[in-house]
Amino acid sequence: MCSREPRTARVFWLLTLIQLAAAAKKPNILLIFADDLGYNDLDWRDSRLHTPFLRSLAFHKNTVQMNNSYVNQLCTPTRSALMTGYYPFRIGTQSGVFLHMEPTGVPVVFPFVSDNLRALGYSTYLIGKWHLGYCNKKFLPTERGFDYFYGYYGPQTGYFNHSADQMHRESGKLVHGLDLFEEKQQGESKPDFTKGGIYSTDLFSGKAIETLAQHNKDDPFFMFLSFQSVHPPLQVPKSYESHCTAFKPNTLRRVYCGMLAAMDVAIARVVKALKQRGLYDNTIIIFSSDNGGGVDFGASNWPLRGEKDTLWEGGTRTNTFFHSPQFIKNFAVRNEMFHVVDYHATLLGIGGMELNAYGDGINQWPYISTGVPKLRRFQFIYNIDEHGSAIRDGDYKLIFGNTDKHSTDFTGKFRLYRITTDPTESKDISKDNPAIVARMKAKLLSLANFSRKNVRAPLSMFGSPEKFNGTYSSYWCTL
Repeated sequence: MCSREPRTARVFWLLTLIQLAAAAKKPNILLIFADDLGYNDLDWRDSRLHTPFLRSLAFHKNTVQMNNSYVNQLCTPTRSALMTGYYPFRIGTQSGVFLHMEPTGVPVVFPFVSDNLRALGYSTYLIGKWHLGYCNKKFLPTERGFDYFYGYYGPQTGYFNHSADQMHRESGKLVHGLDLFEEKQQGESKPDFTKGGIYSTDLFSGKAIETLAQHNKDDPFFMFLSFQSVHPPLQVPKSYESHCTAFKPNTLRRVYCGMLAAMDVAIARVVKALKQRGLYDNTIIIFSSDNGGGVDFGASNWPLRGEKDTLWEGGTRTNTFFHSPQFIKNFAVRNEMFHVVDYHATLLGIGGMELNAYGDGINQWPYISTGVPKLRRFQFIYNIDEHGSAIRDGDYKLIFGNTDKHSTDFTGKFRLYRITTDPTESKDISKDNPAIVARMKAKLLSLANFSRKNVRAPLSMFGSPEKFNGTYSSYWCTL
């Protein structure tokens, strides 16, 4: 007859195995991107704004803030770097953004992080903005590793009508079409005509909650919640502007503030849904933006120089934090540089893959979670393009050519800034540091030799909504 002691030991052993299995379970990943969010556009930087939930996450005891987090200067370059793990100049997305009716996409020879996470056993979901090509079936999200997609393919749409205008320069024709699609099966894109009048921030958070409700909790998930906010056009239900009385009525900053408040509420709803489904404790929540804000549309990047579509800090430095009640034990601010090209390796590291690097990026998860840094030989590339290029190496940033949207004053010039002591890039120190300029110039020029031809292409009327029941649909271009 068995004694009590062996049975107690067996129970203890079984509980230990269960605890080890639970500890070994892959974390869920919720990656939340704002669109065109300025560096100064959260309420812990500008107290007149209203983002209380994001503030509660950013300063939570289980949060790590990345104090030197960088992206590219525009949406398509940033998102392509995130997905592929390669710098845009290496994949052909270094120049501008993909437009509606543009017959191009991110080359399919590059696996996306969604492909690789799915191979690790993750269910993969994309809600919101895509902007990485749609004209061919092979460019669609569900052909690039996502199990489910709901959102829009192009650069922007109306927040309520989910439609966009596009000028075809050669014909001089202005076309209009719906850009709101759902993909439930691989490569099968269906327009959604039923959501007119529903604000996209609410629509996308609702779809995220609906997707989480249907998710099998036994499997880990990667959800990329890619908000339209706060990209132009500036549109928001008036009720959200009640949080923005510090700004004068009918001003861009006031509407922009309302859009931020709406996104804050939407994110709070999604996190609440995680908790209700018992998914929150095992989820790593990441928040960031795809580029700096456009100052002509209500954004502020103060005190940084520049804005969206420039290589100044105001166009490329963003607010990023990682939050997890299980995997981050203490609040911390990490000061080593994190670049969007690191996401691919970092997310794979979160998913349990043992790797130091992937593509041009490095796995920063050990640094994020423990504080032990992993440094590059040089730091990162802002961009390499015929109009302007920039490289970061330690304290220094070297810029070549024209990095502003409108000016031609800097064409052909090299400028050097010491960002750690001059974060606003107010003093060009290139003349006083010729050796540093020479070293960084040589690195920049050597990397330029590995550039891939720009994949941008002239717009085509083959993609006109007139041909697809009034929608910016797929299936009209060849690879």
